[in-house]
Amino acid sequence: MEVRTMTVEMDGLMRVELAKGAGEQGSGGAGEMTKHDAEALNLSLSPAEREVLAWLETVRATAAGAVIRASGLPAAVQERLAAGRYESAEAVEAAIDRARAELAALNEAGVVRLGQGLGQVQRTGDSASHRMGRIRLSDPLDEARELVGFFFGAAGAPTPPPNLRSFADLYIALTGDVFFRGVFDGGRVQFSGATTSTLPNLAVDAMNRVIVQQFRVLEHYRWFERITSVEPNDGSLQDMKWITLGGIGALPTVNEGAAYTELSVSDVKESASFIKRGGYVGITREMIMNSNIMQLQAIPRALGAAAVRTRSAAVAALFTAGSGVGPTLAQDSKALFHADHANIATTALGTDAAAWRAARAECFQHAEVGSAAPLGIFPRFLLVPAELYDTALSILGYGEGMPATYTPEAQDRGFADPRPIPLVVPDWTDATDWAYIVDPALYPVIQMSYSQSPGGRQHPIPELFAVVSETSGLMFTNDILPIKVRDEFALGVNGHRGVGKRNVA
Repeated sequence: MEVRTMTVEMDGLMRVELAKGAGEQGSGGAGEMTKHDAEALNLSLSPAEREVLAWLETVRATAAGAVIRASGLPAAVQERLAAGRYESAEAVEAAIDRARAELAALNEAGVVRLGQGLGQVQRTGDSASHRMGRIRLSDPLDEARELVGFFFGAAGAPTPPPNLRSFADLYIALTGDVFFRGVFDGGRVQFSGATTSTLPNLAVDAMNRVIVQQFRVLEHYRWFERITSVEPNDGSLQDMKWITLGGIGALPTVNEGAAYTELSVSDVKESASFIKRGGYVGITREMIMNSNIMQLQAIPRALGAAAVRTRSAAVAALFTAGSGVGPTLAQDSKALFHADHANIATTALGTDAAAWRAARAECFQHAEVGSAAPLGIFPRFLLVPAELYDTALSILGYGEGMPATYTPEAQDRGFADPRPIPLVVPDWTDATDWAYIVDPALYPVIQMSYSQSPGGRQHPIPELFAVVSETSGLMFTNDILPIKVRDEFALGVNGHRGVGKRNVA
């Protein structure tokens, strides 16, 4: 084995020659002696020389550890580097540089992240438990998504670290636009994978989350969802055809050996066009630079409230159009609420259930399409303005305790005659008018269809869009990141059956 010597001088009084192996064959790397060499060296030294050698090794390890701890590398990486043996400060720095390059490559790939605290001991009182490192698959922009969610008020979004609690700092980290010129600078971006469309798309994602939250809290403006049926469409914007089937009545008797009678099915068609509603809200350069968090969070909440209130007003208008008689039906050129339809009167709701019981019987007797047979469905919902809500609760028996006398409206009677539910229509301004309607699951009367939800059966949130090019539109001319909202739906009634109105003078 090739051997070279190293001379160590201590205070100019003692010289110790240390033989060291070339180190190229061991696992420790260049410049590190093997275990066999160390044992041979230790046997050849005097006790005083061994003591000096031990002190040198201690000084070497302490110095290397201090440099490693100051590197800012994750604890798990520091622990691995500290286990090595280094002949010089240059060797320590080289090992640190290699570790940084390795971590940078992993971060650039954005696939594997090691949880901090790998192998550390977490002490609580007298007990200790090892925190295991975790390997998880992740999107490099997951953190950015949560940070943007915080600024727009998304529920559950964590509070950003101190260095990113300004929206201006997050804007720079995602766009690299340190001079706020409205342009993307990929060389200054701090999030791996960020592109020109990242910030606008994350903003839309965060706003959608907030709008969903806003829909949940606006129950009083979503009354219309209880009485409408959401129909599917073919993805186009052709007029929707609302169809009501009927006309068969009862099946005729078929005698033994006799022929079946052909049955005629009547249908009444009403139509409705898709109407597009929307606008845009601008996130200005000043809002970003000033990190106006309250204004940022107000934007999606306002969009959500506007969409719900717009739908509520559209459905409420079906009852108030034409001075309270509703839209004109195509099937007979008469108003929705008409004496010939047997669904209109001027009776006040009153303080007892008499008016409701008359309306209830009226609805049950509505004639089926193309047949003299009664519709046979009781109304489920009593629609009232805010001024009549307490009255509706009282006459329908809502409240604590049993009524002093038997009141049918206060009882759950079953599926055929369900307990009526009072609904406040916030858009009605007349304090005395009221209406009734059947359960849409039994007999749909008011029908809707959304272009953003071709499958139907649900009331979707409105669509949001963002401009992703910094050289187009308001991004270029006005320093504004516009967020456009669009809500497009068709709305109408399929006939006069199962619904009625009371226009009280």
